[in-house]
Amino acid sequence: MPMSDRRKLVEAKEKAARQFYPGSDGSSARRRKIMDPEKRLVKIRNVPDDNVVTLLGHRFAGGLYSSIHPPLMELMEKYDPIKELVVPTPGAEEGDRMKFASFTDSLKAPLGPVLRQRMYFNRFRGVDVVENADTTLLEMRERDVEAAVKPLIETEVFDTVRNTLRSIDPKGYAHRLDEVEVVFDPRRRSKLDFDSGYIFYTRDMDAKTLDKPISLGFGMDKQDLAAVNVMYRGDYNIYKNRSELFILFERISYLRILGGFKPDLVNDQ
Repeated sequence: MPMSDRRKLVEAKEKAARQFYPGSDGSSARRRKIMDPEKRLVKIRNVPDDNVVTLLGHRFAGGLYSSIHPPLMELMEKYDPIKELVVPTPGAEEGDRMKFASFTDSLKAPLGPVLRQRMYFNRFRGVDVVENADTTLLEMRERDVEAAVKPLIETEVFDTVRNTLRSIDPKGYAHRLDEVEVVFDPRRRSKLDFDSGYIFYTRDMDAKTLDKPISLGFGMDKQDLAAVNVMYRGDYNIYKNRSELFILFERISYLRILGGFKPDLVNDQ
């Protein structure tokens, strides 16, 4: 039986229910929704495709995609059963180069660095993720990363005030809010228009000046921000109530110590 037919049979079988995150509080429910690819994220703003391309800065809007190899349909390669099992992404199929998108999240944003990383692995394919302090880098094929960034800035996981799309960035303190409660950016990529209340980007992800500002709309108010909160804090959900997580973390830490000190003891646990 061909591998393609076997793959259909495997997909047809009943799958076990995936467990994304424990807990019954609001923060746990939010984390499960964000990581679950079957859950639809609520769209709260509309960003044109050309604006997404312009903000990333990898190519001009309407320009051609850069490629690193010919399309897969034009390549003459040896038979490989793995290629029958793994369906290529549109970018890989066309031979696009690898590009990236980088987000910085403040402490009160609707999506945080560690959770963002887990979200990428669960919702996207063909990804490589790097996390550095408050910044998370998503690397994919060029047209794939453009398709991924669009919902990341259009839906409920992005607050124009507390999340930013930026690459060149100092680490360690960039998650702070400035005097008008907008996430601090030393490169000043975005700014708040006090008359309209909109956040405008005047620079792209690499801090290159744009020909004209791009509006991403209003920021979330405190009531909406509380509804999409994913953090454990004293004013929302208290982390100390999560005894199940503490037990799990304690076991993981204990086994790591045993594994490094005397691996034979791990078998008894």
